[in-house]
Amino acid sequence: MRSDVDPAREILDQVAFGNAVSQRSLARSTGMALGLANLWIRRMVDEGWIRTVPVRSNRVSYVLTPAGRAEQARRRRAYLARGVQHYARVRDRIAERLTTLSSEWRGDNGRTEKRIVFFGAGEVAEIGYFCLHGTDLQLAGVVDHEAGKAFFGVPVHPCEALSEDALDGVPFDTLVVMSFSDEASIRRQLARVGYPASRAFWI
Repeated sequence: MRSDVDPAREILDQVAFGNAVSQRSLARSTGMALGLANLWIRRMVDEGWIRTVPVRSNRVSYVLTPAGRAEQARRRRAYLARGVQHYARVRDRIAERLTTLSSEWRGDNGRTEKRIVFFGAGEVAEIGYFCLHGTDLQLAGVVDHEAGKAFFGVPVHPCEALSEDALDGVPFDTLVVMSFSDEASIRRQLARVGYPASRAFWI
């Protein structure tokens, strides 16, 4: 089970969905160890969030109580609030980095526009796209393993289409790596197509 998961919310959700026919099935559906699930269930029964319903002489099922539904809603709101806060932190970090790139621009190609290419078309790049609107940077293209799709109307190309100063023949100045993870893998991909990682701008 991931460290950022709220065990109580996971159990309340599974009980609400009708998946909690036993401690074993509840542990399996939430990804918890059986002993940990047992501890959480006992605590939640004591809190009055769930109640047990006899199924057979040696088995019980679990049902959410009104207090449990209220707690489930509270924990969902808290989870969404954390997600919004995380998004805001990521957005501010990306906006700050793109502003830094623009202010420290070292264009030596004779063009007045600041043309960049995103490496990556995932969630970080999507946030970055909206952050671009507060800068004078221009997105000339996108490189991603899912080539062929569109990224807000901008074509997505395979890594093989990348050269030091052009993407599929379209000139650009700076490759912006839109990822916070797996830097070694990205460096290997760039090395494979002959693009020096030292020239990339890392978000």
